[in-house]
Amino acid sequence: MKKTAVIVGGGFSGCAIAEMLKRKGFAPTIIEAGPHLGGGCRTFFYNGHPYTIGPRHILVNTNEMYVWDYMAQFLDMRELKHHSLTYVQQDQNFYTYPIHKDEIAAMPDRDKINAELASRGDVASSRNFEEYWVNSVGQTLYDKFVNTYSKKMWGVKNNQEIDDFGFSPKGVALKDGDKVSFEGSKVIGYPNEPDAFNSYFDKVCAQDCRVIRNTPVTRFDLDNKRVMAGDEWIQGDIVINTASLDLVFDHCFGELRYIGRHFLKLILPCERVTPEPYYFLYYAGDEPYTRVVEYKLLTNYKSPHTLLGIEIPTFDNKMYPYPVKADMAKAQRYMDLFPRDCYTIGRMGRYRYDNMAEVIKDCYALIEKL
Repeated sequence: MKKTAVIVGGGFSGCAIAEMLKRKGFAPTIIEAGPHLGGGCRTFFYNGHPYTIGPRHILVNTNEMYVWDYMAQFLDMRELKHHSLTYVQQDQNFYTYPIHKDEIAAMPDRDKINAELASRGDVASSRNFEEYWVNSVGQTLYDKFVNTYSKKMWGVKNNQEIDDFGFSPKGVALKDGDKVSFEGSKVIGYPNEPDAFNSYFDKVCAQDCRVIRNTPVTRFDLDNKRVMAGDEWIQGDIVINTASLDLVFDHCFGELRYIGRHFLKLILPCERVTPEPYYFLYYAGDEPYTRVVEYKLLTNYKSPHTLLGIEIPTFDNKMYPYPVKADMAKAQRYMDLFPRDCYTIGRMGRYRYDNMAEVIKDCYALIEKL
């Protein structure tokens, strides 16, 4: 008889672990509070135009291509070149992002910038996000590209609050030469399928699984490896959580902080808005929005019109866990409560700002433990 697995949450991590568990010989049950599988990676259609709520391309480290190979088993993956622009209000101009050395010469305060670059501080001594950036690129470039953008993105009063963001002791490197983002370090991909990852969720992961939709889990009894979904206790040999950790334990250590996004969709009567080869636009000033993405250039959708997705930070929903040591320490206290044969994975389940590639790696690591 097959072992059973109860998976709380049918987002990307819940679906991926269900697929891997089936190959391991388990019979999974996925419990999803909403009507769809895939979470934030689910593709929807707006007047024919495909979109996700925030762009969901996969970023794979070049030395971990097994992650790419995993997705390519199920989807026709195509490699993308990622190009972004940032609008800098102070200069009333767009510049390539990440910050590019070659463009400093076109900035009105280039002499001040070059002087700051020549006398940068000790990056390794940085205690927070603000110090890290100022020590890396100087105050002026930080103010142009990062300061207001980051405060807007995280809803914080100052960037000194952000004190755990995967800092590199080498600091932020200014790019030169090619203006492609992540060049040499990551491979970026997106499915050719019109509905992107949906067939992976609905046909690959859900096949031969019990899937319970529109049903939030209201109680967790992890000591007995069971959860309450609707009016039914569902028990398994193992329980895998992908929901927010504070919900699992009734907020016993307090609520975990998240920030979310309002997502506006705008169709324009032209084939393309952004200049070749760019399709991500960041806004680093006092505009309410942080990012605008021209979706057809990500999804490869063909149309005489184009769809823009406009992202505005909000506390009305939960998408991004905070890169703050105190918040992460609280999340770890919750993770330490999980008993034997109960696991937690995914962006909310680990309280980490993970992309899909990191989630797949975590799923592989969990499968190896079982």
